[in-house]
Amino acid sequence: MAMKSGAKLWVKRLSGLSIILILVFVGTYGESTDKIIQKMNVEENNLLELESGEEGTAQLEKIRFYTVVSLEGNEIKENEVKLFDQDGGEIIGTSLSSIEKMNKRPDSSGDLVFVPVIIFEVSGDAEYIFHNQGNNTLWVLDDLKIQSSLISDEIILISMISCCLGFPLGIIALIGWFVVWRKKDKKSQKIIIKEEIMTTDQLFKQYNSTAEDHKVPAPFLDIEKAEVTKNELSLDDNSDATRQKMKDFVEEHESSEENNNFKESDGDWENWDDGD
Repeated sequence: MAMKSGAKLWVKRLSGLSIILILVFVGTYGESTDKIIQKMNVEENNLLELESGEEGTAQLEKIRFYTVVSLEGNEIKENEVKLFDQDGGEIIGTSLSSIEKMNKRPDSSGDLVFVPVIIFEVSGDAEYIFHNQGNNTLWVLDDLKIQSSLISDEIILISMISCCLGFPLGIIALIGWFVVWRKKDKKSQKIIIKEEIMTTDQLFKQYNSTAEDHKVPAPFLDIEKAEVTKNELSLDDNSDATRQKMKDFVEEHESSEENNNFKESDGDWENWDDGD
C-alpha cells in the first residue's frame, strides 16, 4: 500500500513538473523564435557574400566548420566553389549527405530558402581565399559561431530546455497514471475465513448431551405402551377379573422396569473407569 502511494506521489510530481515546463515553453516560444531567426538569418550573419565570378578572403580557424549556401532554385555546384590558402594550395571541401542538404537556413522573414552546398575545414588559423566560379550568389557561414550565439541567449536556452524536458515528462506521467489506474481496477478481494474453535466446556456439554440421549430411563420409553394396554383392558368390562388382570399387568411391568434399570446402572458402573 505504501509503495502504491509513493508511486502515485511521484506520478503527481512528474505531471506537475511537465505542466510547468510546457507552460514555460509556450510563454517563451514567440520571443525565442524571433531571436533564432535573427541569429540564423543568412543575409546578416555570414562571413562572405560572393556574386558570380567574385573572390574574397576571410579569417578562418582550425576548430570550426564553414558552410557555403545558395538560394533555393539558384543553387551552385560543389565544384564551382573553390578555397585556397595563402600559398595557393586548394582546400578540398566535404560533400553533404541528403539529410544535411535538408538543413536549410532562414532569411530575414524566417523562410527556409538557403540550401547548403559544401562544407570546408582548415588545418590552421589563417586567411583563406574563396572563389565563386558559378553563375549564382553564394554565402559563407560560420556554423560554430551561429550555434554559440543561440546557446548563449537565455530566452532561447530556456525555451529549448522546457521543450525538450516538458513533453517527454508529460508522456512518462501519462504512462504512470495509466499504470496506477490499471492497478486500482485490479484490487484483490480479501476472503476472511472465520473458524470457531469449541472450548472445553462446550465439548463436555456436547458429550454429556449425547450420552443422556442414549440413556433415557425405561419408564419413559414404554409409557405409551403401558397406557395403551391399560386402555385396552379397561374397554373389556368392569368385572373383578378384569381388575385383577390390570393389577397383575402393572406389577409385572414395574418389576421388568426395575430389572432393566438395575442392569443399565450396573453396566454404567463397569464402564465408569473406561470413561463411558
